[in-house]
Amino acid sequence: MAKIVKKTKKRKIKIEGIATLFLVFSLCSVLFSSLFIRTQKNHLTMKIEDIEAECATLKESNSQLSIEIQNLVSKDRVYEVASNDGLTQDTTNVVNIGSGE
Repeated sequence: MAKIVKKTKKRKIKIEGIATLFLVFSLCSVLFSSLFIRTQKNHLTMKIEDIEAECATLKESNSQLSIEIQNLVSKDRVYEVASNDGLTQDTTNVVNIGSGE
């Protein structure tokens, strides 16, 4: 019996195969990067909304505290606290200095 000799052909890399591989790789890269960017954008948008909500809450709190400060600093309250502690107002020691004197 004669031996059958099989010749193997060497495959040559064709430019079309490389271009196709590069195209597939590029498409996958674009898909994954666009998904990543969209996810990051949504995450940052949520953070911005949370911070804006916190800012609005702090502004409201600041305005309430400002009103409370105005009430605590008023002359009437100072006179009331002084009179509760037994202090009286002595107008003989008051000196008014106007502009130009």
